[in-house]
Amino acid sequence: MWRVEDGKQMATMSTGSGDCCCLTVSNDGKWIAAGTWSDGDALSVWDAKTYERVFKDEDICFICAVDFSPDSKRLVMASYHGEVIVWDVASNKQVQMVHHQFVRVAKYSPTGDHIATATASSVKVWDSNDGRLLVSINVKVTAYNAGLVWFNNHLLVVSNNTIKQFDTATGSAVAKWPVLGSDDSCIALPKHGKFIAHSTKNTITFWDTSTHAQVSLIQHPQDIKSIAFSPDDQSLAFGGKDGKISIIRVSRIIVSVVSLD
Repeated sequence: MWRVEDGKQMATMSTGSGDCCCLTVSNDGKWIAAGTWSDGDALSVWDAKTYERVFKDEDICFICAVDFSPDSKRLVMASYHGEVIVWDVASNKQVQMVHHQFVRVAKYSPTGDHIATATASSVKVWDSNDGRLLVSINVKVTAYNAGLVWFNNHLLVVSNNTIKQFDTATGSAVAKWPVLGSDDSCIALPKHGKFIAHSTKNTITFWDTSTHAQVSLIQHPQDIKSIAFSPDDQSLAFGGKDGKISIIRVSRIIVSVVSLD
């Protein structure tokens, strides 16, 4: 963990064995959860203030995605073997399980009443309260974990050099943006939903969600592997193949084209 103001390292938390594949922080700032690509002890939860691990699961393995519910009371995790499990954070107990084989994404909707899961060939939307399957969408999701985001009651999916927007009530596609893509493509959406950030290789492009026009771009010397907006939507962070994290103010991005050295 680093402090944004000056880049000082504040703490290091170990997941044990296995590569860390996914990470999430609860909206209330109390918890940090991570999943690893390992056989056992793959799910860990830490106290975000003390950095002490408060929970680990010894049975689930090869976790590809973790996400807290908007109220921070529940945590969903997805295993590559097809288990999508919802945990109650306070009691550390399983409260729900559904199955979606070879899942690579699991994300709560902004209202917390739905969970979206995705594989390389399909997206499924579940009722987060009773686990009912609400809709199944046949679409290829290009990127692991970072190729799908919620947009109100819609989903944005990176698929075959295109960002596709789906209505989750019907499963129908309602809009699309042609983009240059790769297996490492990522998308991120600020809370106001006015534009989409899409990264592929060493470029991040920004697309207006109303007009579908490109509004700006960033080029970076190294391949970009992950992008994320800050909770206040004022900054964009992105991590490159060089192992460094860069942070830029969103106001700079929208005003002009920016090239970072």
